[in-house]
Amino acid sequence: MIRSIKVLFISSSMCCLLQSYVSNADPIDTSVVEMISVPTAMKQLESSGYYDFRMIKVERKHNEIAVKARNKAGEHVELEMDLYSGAIINEQANNTEIQQ
Repeated sequence: MIRSIKVLFISSSMCCLLQSYVSNADPIDTSVVEMISVPTAMKQLESSGYYDFRMIKVERKHNEIAVKARNKAGEHVELEMDLYSGAIINEQANNTEIQQ
């Protein structure tokens, strides 16, 4: 009888401890930076001299926007933009990486 009371007390203590931990956990951060929209990304690229956009693909898994376009020199390029900042991460022309 006493043993079952001890087990009951310990298990109820553990439940209370877990409940207090869950209720006092850090809140979810609601100040998360939003993704840039495709029109915003295109405006940024146009202002940098890119044009003739052929493919625009949002890749959330990699946090980037993939774009096929032409650069200022008229070359076909493939771009990777950061999905949150709009910064160009990578640029390739004719299978050759272009240094930023």
